[in-house]
Amino acid sequence: MDEFVFVTPLLFGRSGPGTHSWVASDSGPGLVGASSPSCIFLQLTPRALLDSFPTDSPLFTALGCQSRPEMESLKHTSEGAAASPALHRKCQLRRRWWIAIGIAVAIVVILVIVLPLALILPNKGEKGKPSSVIFPLYIYPESNSTWGPLYTAISSHPDLDFVIVVNPQSGPGSSTLPDEAYQAAIRQLNTYPNAQKVGYVRTNYAERNVSEVLDDIARYSDWQSNAADLAMAGIFFDEAPHQFSDATRDYLNRINSGVKDATGLQGERTVIHNPGTIPDKGLAVPNTDITVAFEQSYNHYETSQESALKSYDADRDSLAYIFHSVPDMSESNLESFVEDISDRAAYLYLTTRTDQYYEHFDSRLQQFCDAVPT
Repeated sequence: MDEFVFVTPLLFGRSGPGTHSWVASDSGPGLVGASSPSCIFLQLTPRALLDSFPTDSPLFTALGCQSRPEMESLKHTSEGAAASPALHRKCQLRRRWWIAIGIAVAIVVILVIVLPLALILPNKGEKGKPSSVIFPLYIYPESNSTWGPLYTAISSHPDLDFVIVVNPQSGPGSSTLPDEAYQAAIRQLNTYPNAQKVGYVRTNYAERNVSEVLDDIARYSDWQSNAADLAMAGIFFDEAPHQFSDATRDYLNRINSGVKDATGLQGERTVIHNPGTIPDKGLAVPNTDITVAFEQSYNHYETSQESALKSYDADRDSLAYIFHSVPDMSESNLESFVEDISDRAAYLYLTTRTDQYYEHFDSRLQQFCDAVPT
């Protein structure tokens, strides 16, 4: 290596007063140091610097001295002795000035670049609002594997909550407990901490005898008394009314109270109403936790209901959307659609099926669950 290369100026550095650390040629008076595979690390005293480099060398400026004459003042200083205090102070002051400039530049970089990126980057790929899956499970478990697609969806999405509507016989049925096959399938659901089960009860738009509705609630509640691992956590009222009347409001109040008073139901004893459309404001009765404000085809949403749902003044945490007949779309388009509707409803379900929507598992169940924001 023939040329002098500056590494870092350490005026009056660690090796003793009046010395400097450099990478230089391996020749020249007064050079001492150690070599590496690519260069030789040397220390030059002021005398050696003056003797080894030309007058116009930028070396002296790099050292923090204005000119060669300033270094000349060190030439007659004995090697290892302290240099001129005035020169020392001047060089130290210059170094501090450059350090201050460096700190100021670093602060500007942090404020202008780093902080904005810190705010933007964590949100990348996390569009939409955290939501849950509301799953109408109207499939009889013929075997241990019948509900396999649902088990897989739940277990492969541990951060995604599922509200599963259990429906043995368009309700709990007339027996004290469901049959053995159904019991085994429900027990399997109970092994997943992110799966909440609610019992299906139809109301026929508030036309069904309220006593029959209350009996169905009581039967689901009694499952826990007869088999603790079959306990439900609430009731899903299907065919709920959406048009207001005093009688309808009273009807909903009674059945809601029946759920909240059912001691065999677990947790918050969730009450879900499914009118399938936006209900009249007068039906926003107490103790209704979730309302299915949309249960229609994807096309119906796109052509008729999207604007109404966007303007519907309700807390998204209390709303559910259920879509059927969803057209085949790319994974990115599916994600965009789910992210969009998650801004307005916290409970979602989509199926591509165009008939028997809930009696069969959808082939894209996994992709749908992947798309739900958590």
